[in-house]
Amino acid sequence: MTITATLAIACALLMLGHYLNGMASAQHSRRIAQLRLLAVQEDLEILRLLQQHRGLGVQSEPTAVALRCALATSLTQRLQQRSALPDAYSITEDWLVLRNNPADFDGHCALIETLIDALEKRAPISSNEPAEAARACRELEDVARLRGLCVVASNQGGCTPALQKRLKALCRRMVTDTDMELKRLVGKLERSVIHAAQPRLSPPECFALVTPFIDARLQLIQQRLQHSGAQAQHGLRRVG
Repeated sequence: MTITATLAIACALLMLGHYLNGMASAQHSRRIAQLRLLAVQEDLEILRLLQQHRGLGVQSEPTAVALRCALATSLTQRLQQRSALPDAYSITEDWLVLRNNPADFDGHCALIETLIDALEKRAPISSNEPAEAARACRELEDVARLRGLCVVASNQGGCTPALQKRLKALCRRMVTDTDMELKRLVGKLERSVIHAAQPRLSPPECFALVTPFIDARLQLIQQRLQHSGAQAQHGLRRVG
């Protein structure tokens, strides 16, 4: 074999090595991006379950108690599984305390803030995600707190001055929103619970009134993340 042929083969092998390394690197990057997107999606589901558990915390109706127990079981399992995904955080210990104290509204709020903070500090999957998702979740948390506090007010037969102050502050933050569905929702809660001498909505009715709105908005956040993740995967395939 001539020196020229040997050099040609060596160059070809070197180029093949670079190509295979590039392919492996691109596949690894795609896998990491997929796992990180899955982690954010799982965080949104954990957020939804935590918010619902808080909203059911003071309710004593058998249906509400059964749903709260089912949510608690699901949350415990999901938090255990979450530790195996990227960008792990630990709220399991605090959650186990709350599981035994479902009526601890402020304890739930603190745990939810920890979760949203962790999401906000996450490195972007693409564009400015998941920081944008965290901001949307923080705005939606106001609605979830409104739901939970209205359930508390209804459960105790009306608002105390301190509770009414908290509810009014939440409503003021939301009246600037251009979402007409949200405005109608807030208006009904103001008339039926917040400013009513006697609540005209039961705790289950308060929960049922607000929950579809929250679930729909969380689904939109998830859809935006999926779209963003799909674009990122497409970009990585082009690079690979």
